Amino acid sequence: MNAERGPSVRAVRAWLAVAVCAAAIFVFSGDEFSAANTSRILGPLLRWLFPDLAPATMATLHMAVRKAAHLTEYGLLGLLAVRALRLTLAISTPRAALLGLAVVLAVSATDEFHQSFLPSRTGAITDVGIDLTGGALGVCLLILAHRAAGVGPPPAPAPGQRS
Repeated sequence: MNAERGPSVRAVRAWLAVAVCAAAIFVFSGDEFSAANTSRILGPLLRWLFPDLAPATMATLHMAVRKAAHLTEYGLLGLLAVRALRLTLAISTPRAALLGLAVVLAVSATDEFHQSFLPSRTGAITDVGIDLTGGALGVCLLILAHRAAGVGPPPAPAPGQRS
């Protein structure tokens, strides 16, 4: 970020993507996307894909799909947060990764707290762990993609600025 001109358009867009992802996560944490409601969609789809599965196995598969969604959405959030941090601050990749995971943790903890007040949902610390795992996977994916593409570290901080 340039102190004289403010944040770049790319940085603003990157943080907007983080905000949109977090907003989508909060929408998905509402009553409309509870296990009972998603089973109306996933149940028939899973029965069509796996018609011979026992009901208990079907329930386990339904839960696995829901937890995979946690991994995916928080993986995307972690990836977007690190990208936004790298465009905004002149910090090392490891520091950006840790701060990105802090964003994931903040959104996840807030989301689980919100769910604890909904009758159709429960706030679970295990979900925070799943979310952090997804965030870490997203961060690792971004770092690996940058290395494969030969993307270097962000520019050095300005004199007097801490990284």
